Amino acid sequence: MKEVTIQDLITSAIQQLNAFHLCDSTMDSYWSRSFKPVSDLYCQKDALYYHPTLTDELRIFYQEQFELGIISRKTLCWRMRGIGILDEIYQHGCFEWKMFTAEKKSLLSCYYEQILSEFIDVTGDIKRIGIYRSIAERYFLYLFTHSHHTLEAVSCSDIKNFMIEISASRPKSMDDVIAVLRRLHSYLRDEGLMDICFEIVLFAPRARDKKVFPCIAVDEIRLIAEQINSKTSSGKRDHAIIQLGINTGLRAGDIASLKLMDIHWKNNEISLVQGKTQELLILPLDESVGVALIDYILNNRPQSDSPYIFLRSVAPYHQFKDGVSIACVFRKYLKKANITHFPSDGRTFHGLRRTLGTEMVIQGVPVTTVSQVLGHRTGNSAKQYISLNTDGLRQCALSFGSISGGVR
Repeated sequence: MKEVTIQDLITSAIQQLNAFHLCDSTMDSYWSRSFKPVSDLYCQKDALYYHPTLTDELRIFYQEQFELGIISRKTLCWRMRGIGILDEIYQHGCFEWKMFTAEKKSLLSCYYEQILSEFIDVTGDIKRIGIYRSIAERYFLYLFTHSHHTLEAVSCSDIKNFMIEISASRPKSMDDVIAVLRRLHSYLRDEGLMDICFEIVLFAPRARDKKVFPCIAVDEIRLIAEQINSKTSSGKRDHAIIQLGINTGLRAGDIASLKLMDIHWKNNEISLVQGKTQELLILPLDESVGVALIDYILNNRPQSDSPYIFLRSVAPYHQFKDGVSIACVFRKYLKKANITHFPSDGRTFHGLRRTLGTEMVIQGVPVTTVSQVLGHRTGNSAKQYISLNTDGLRQCALSFGSISGGVR
């Protein structure tokens, strides 16, 4: 491959990004947050030509800065996105538009990358193979950054310390972490790559929290909805999204994946396969939701061949990547409403779902019906809404005087 100067590569990247008609502020961010740091590093190294090895060092450096708290996750994503674009142009002369993330390019050494690849191949094409890859890759990266360049000296203490570290960012996914580590270490033992008694750590019983999260107050939901300017194109879209959340209780990921064909106008129904349960869910199309969807689709949805209902409001007009994008829409109006949000206070997009379930319970709707509307696999998931109905629980509570013999 021909030698290409880093400056020529960055110039080419900016020209190709301009072809996507991105706004000026986004282009400024690409230059200052993605490409300029790479250019600065090459200047410091007195390197004129782009070299993949030097850029790989930069990836590891950025990851270490993030783990030390020097840069934020958002900054890390911008840095990795820029490196990904430059690397793709260097290899192919152009790049395909996609959402670059820190996980797109492996940060592992060749040693660990080879083991990971063989482990994934042996695991096979299972439904959650992406989770297996993500957790195993993070585990190997942890070992490497803690001076284990091979598996030779890894001990149960390393497994335990990794689980403590990852629990901070994946508190709700520790069952997945343990399951992957069990399978990974069984594979490593069978292949003769590691021989430690990992069962001591990975098969120990673990207490599970059964926390009931609060929902959003109806008055707060009304205030949030009032912040949306439905006269603008993005406002019409956001209004339809929030109305779906309020009136159907659909999960954010399902709204992001909602397609035009999922709306059955003649039958006034919404029909979709849920992302979480992979089960069919059919809901009545509420009038307010239908009006909001029609207003957006007919008047302000960008011209696109995409089958998805909700698209980005700026070019390129792709669908929302996942439920996080829907949650960001909600947080924007939560902030406009001057409603303070703290972790676990229920003031999230998913909180709209809890509020709908709670209100249904308060109005006397059977729990089995609540489960059907919210698309639960079993009725157990709906029991949290009984717990949230504190007024109803208060009426059922017994006074201390009813206890035989009184309180001693």
